[in-house]
Amino acid sequence: MSNTTILESILNYSIQKKASDIHISEWKYITYRIKKKLSIMESAGSIDENKIKNVLLELMNKNEERVKEFMWKKDADFAYIWKDWTSFRVNAFFRLWKISFVLRRIESEPIWIEKLGLPDWVQDFITAKQWLILITWPTGSGKSTTMISILNEINKQRGEHILTIEDPVEFVFKDDKSIFSQREIWNDTNWFSSALRAAMREDPDIIMVGEMRDRETVEAAMELAETGHLVISTMHTSGSVATITRLINFFPTDIQNSVRYKLWDVLSWVLSQRLVQKADWSWIIWIFELMHMTTAIKSLIREWQLNQISQNIEMWRKDWMILMSAYAENLEAEWIIEKKEYENFFSDDI
Repeated sequence: MSNTTILESILNYSIQKKASDIHISEWKYITYRIKKKLSIMESAGSIDENKIKNVLLELMNKNEERVKEFMWKKDADFAYIWKDWTSFRVNAFFRLWKISFVLRRIESEPIWIEKLGLPDWVQDFITAKQWLILITWPTGSGKSTTMISILNEINKQRGEHILTIEDPVEFVFKDDKSIFSQREIWNDTNWFSSALRAAMREDPDIIMVGEMRDRETVEAAMELAETGHLVISTMHTSGSVATITRLINFFPTDIQNSVRYKLWDVLSWVLSQRLVQKADWSWIIWIFELMHMTTAIKSLIREWQLNQISQNIEMWRKDWMILMSAYAENLEAEWIIEKKEYENFFSDDI
C-alpha cells in the first residue's frame, strides 16, 4: 500500500464493507467497526510514520496551516468529504505521542423517520413549535442520525427557517418547504454560545445545536426556547435523569434552584437511544427511552426528586413515555433482539 493511495484504499474498503467507524493509528493496524464489531486488518500491515503523515495531509485537504495547528493543539474535529460525496466526521488526536484518527461515516441521505423505529410519540417533535428537545446517550448511539431525520421530516412538512450550529457540519440539507442556514464552528462562527446569541437576530424558527457542552450554550438554548423557538440538541448522557442532572450541574450551586424552575418550563422531551445488534445479525437497531415533561415530572424536578422520574415514566408509558429497558423487552418479546445484547445496559437510576 503506497503513501499516495493509502487513504483511498482505507475509505474504499470501509464503504464496501459498510463500516461505521475507522480507527487509524501510527504503528497500529487499521481497524474497522462493522455491525458494531471491531475488525482488525492485520493483512494490510501497520501504518508507519510517513503513511500517517500522508493521511493527515490528505484528510486536511493538503492545508499546511491546518496541519500545523493540529500539531500544536494535539487534537482536532472536522468533516472530510470523499470523492464520491461520502462524508466522514474525523477526530484527530495524539496517542502516546503518535498521531491517530477516528473517522465516522455519515449517511449521504437521511434515514426516513419511519425506519428508525422511534416511539410513535416522537411524531410530536415534527409538529412542535417551541421548547427544548434533547437527544441523548454517549458517543456512537446515532444521535446525529436521529436529529437529521427529524429535521428532514420537518423540512418536508413545514415552512420554517432552520438554523443549525454544528462542529463539524455532518449533513448538508436541501431546502424543501423549509430553508436552512447551516453554520460550522471555526469556519462560520467561533463558539456554540456566540452563534446561539446571534441566532436571535437571524429570524430562525428552529435551531439545531450539535451538542450541549457548557453552561453558556445551555443558557443560550434555554433562552431561545423560552422566547418562542424550537431548539433541538444532543447531550452525552445516559437517560433522562442523568440529562436533567447534567443540565443543572452546569450551573453554580447558588443559582441551581432558579435554573430548575427555568428548565421545567422550557424542556419538553428527552429522547435517549442506544444501538444493539439484531437477533438475526442482519444489522443493528435502536432502543429508546422517551420522557415527556408532564406536570408530574415538572413537579419532581422542581422538588428535586429525580429518583422518582423512572417510576413516573413507567406509570405513563402507554400514553406518553417509555423506559429503555421496557422498550428493549418489547423488542425481545418480538424476537427482534436478544436479552444478552441489552441486559447490562441498565441500572436503577437510569
